[in-house]
Amino acid sequence: MKKRLPASRVYLRDITEGYYVRSDGDFEPNYLITKDARKVYRVKVVATVVRDPIMSDDESYGRFQIDDGTGTLWVFGFRENTRFMKLVRKGDLVQIIGKVAEWRDDKQILVEGVAKVSPNFWILHRFETLKEKVEHAKKARAAFEIYDRYGITAKAKVIAKNNGVPEELLMTIDELYTLMLEQRSLEEEVLEEEPVEEEEKPENPELEKAKKAVINLLKEKGKALSHKFIVRKLSPDFEEEIIEEAITRLLADGEIYEPEIGYYEPL
Repeated sequence: MKKRLPASRVYLRDITEGYYVRSDGDFEPNYLITKDARKVYRVKVVATVVRDPIMSDDESYGRFQIDDGTGTLWVFGFRENTRFMKLVRKGDLVQIIGKVAEWRDDKQILVEGVAKVSPNFWILHRFETLKEKVEHAKKARAAFEIYDRYGITAKAKVIAKNNGVPEELLMTIDELYTLMLEQRSLEEEVLEEEPVEEEEKPENPELEKAKKAVINLLKEKGKALSHKFIVRKLSPDFEEEIIEEAITRLLADGEIYEPEIGYYEPL
């Protein structure tokens, strides 16, 4: 029996902003390369079901939509996996394991397993996802520096090995850069065909100010601050709803984290 590839904890934004790669070989799995150069074959996400499952008349396929605060994505089930469609409904917080796929440039998850979870599990998922990202970032930072200086050469591989950087990570970065260049070329072709539009202004300048204020406050104090303290300190300048949204956005963007429930620190 073929060994199943491990599932990586990710945010939905990692999937939607990543690059989907279809393998050349018939027996080689497809995969996703994230913007931070992680090669992902299977994913594990925690999100809220925002659209009730839709099932085909013959129940050969079904889908539902999820949102984790960083993005939205459709989850599909085919054949025997349509049974998972019957386990969830709108409003459920769920953990989903599956493979990433792409159809007409839209990313999606092909479900392999679904389980309802508690809000505390969502906090654990965020912590473990952030932990995986931080651990990867340490090696990725060194790998990018080596690649940018030496490319894919024998010298680069020796230096990488001496610094504890897997050779596979250098190869992934090389592939990522190729995909980024291809996408940029396609975007330039589209821009040449379309009239140039004015750059859109931020939808909510007040929110951006609040995000900066939260970050500055955390850095100024140099320790974990409670949600209550942050709101109290910033309430003279911002509405409470704006402060709440600023904290949520900063968590989703990975600029701050929650060492314990209700307390925040900058990364």
